[in-house]
Amino acid sequence: MDTNLDPITALKSDHEAVRAVLNNLGGYLKKISSVSSDGLRNNLINQLNEITAFIDRDLEIHFKKEEEALFPVLGNYIGTETGPVHVMLIEHKNSRELSSEFKLKINGYQQSKDFKPITDIGNSFIKLLSEHIDKEENILFNMADIQLSQNEKRGIMLKMLAIK
Repeated sequence: MDTNLDPITALKSDHEAVRAVLNNLGGYLKKISSVSSDGLRNNLINQLNEITAFIDRDLEIHFKKEEEALFPVLGNYIGTETGPVHVMLIEHKNSRELSSEFKLKINGYQQSKDFKPITDIGNSFIKLLSEHIDKEENILFNMADIQLSQNEKRGIMLKMLAIK
């Protein structure tokens, strides 16, 4: 990530990657419901495990960039106890909880052979994150562009670069 890059642009770029993964996840969830072969279903379960690895690594880093770099500075202008930042933090928490539950259901599949809980939670996860991204891009990021100075944006970008 370039230090001269605008942090909002960088976060939107992260969102594009998340959207692509959510699209793949949606496809796998549809397939898992329609295949009849245990072998094919097990292959799809392996694909879901790869997606959860992305969620654990890349999505968590993205959340931390927002929580540790953007939200505290933007919160100085619009608050964090109520309003958009507060809602985003709640949705991050809900996303983490759904992700944990999703992994549990995937891991339990070999014993239960029941894929319905996987598809239900996976679809809830997709819906939550898709709506979350839309809110950030259409509301929160617009507020950030209006409120934050170039120096604040540079400071946010530097903090984001340090998050691993």
